[in-house]
Amino acid sequence: MTDTIQNENSRYWTEYWKQAVSHGKNRGPMQAGFWDNRAGQFAKKPAGRKEDRLAAVLDLIGQTGLEIDGATVLDIGAGTGALAIPLTKMGARVTAVDFSSEMLRHLSMKAEEEKASVERTVLVSWDEVDLDDLGFRKNFDLVIASMTPAVQTPEAFSLMLEAAKGVCYYSGWIDRQWDPAYHELYRMLFNEEFRQNSHGFPNPFMYLYMNGYRPIVRIRQDLWNGEETVDEMVDTVSGFFSSTKEIDEPMKERMREYFTARATDGKYSSQTKAMTGMMVWDMRRNDEER
Repeated sequence: MTDTIQNENSRYWTEYWKQAVSHGKNRGPMQAGFWDNRAGQFAKKPAGRKEDRLAAVLDLIGQTGLEIDGATVLDIGAGTGALAIPLTKMGARVTAVDFSSEMLRHLSMKAEEEKASVERTVLVSWDEVDLDDLGFRKNFDLVIASMTPAVQTPEAFSLMLEAAKGVCYYSGWIDRQWDPAYHELYRMLFNEEFRQNSHGFPNPFMYLYMNGYRPIVRIRQDLWNGEETVDEMVDTVSGFFSSTKEIDEPMKERMREYFTARATDGKYSSQTKAMTGMMVWDMRRNDEER
């Protein structure tokens, strides 16, 4: 492929990606408050699911030959520390970034409980990060962006690449079949079908491919069972709906009535079928091959 064609491919795909994600900018899951409200729920996620996810991530990263012990790691959208804390306990020097103060608060609490010394936490929205001011540019052996809207745009994804001097790991949605409650409530409130939008895997994968990178890819399909209180479900569902709709208090009350009628002992059991994509690539190897 000639440089001209590659540059055109990259430009066209970047333009498409920008347009595809522009509708949800600064709404719903793209707001720090959405994740502040959900931080406590994330901190209580079942250990089994976390361990399975960690094993899959480590297996894929291991295929690059990177040694975790002693590695400098940047975890973008670190949340409550599902990856940052285990990697710290394995000997990595981890910097955790998130735009949710509550997520980072829970991360710090959990790290202290598990006697894991996360080297640094930074409260910042990744799309506004100054790599040079924070000393991030080409500074990390491993940069992670796992199931996070923090790198939803091509500009934010490029910042991720610029922070890496070694390996990058990314995972995101391919398809997510939400619990039927999402669809029923959306039809009830707005008289239309709920759209299956996500901060997904295909956009960054194609961006890499169009720029000459060849990541190692793994596709997973999981069935996620959840149990949340009625109020937690109202907060979660209204938060996702707010990415495209204005949600008022009467709407939340109708949601509350819906979940109360279907809850057992005050808790609603949900089920989501999720297909996710995981990929890993070595920036040094790709730069040499291109």
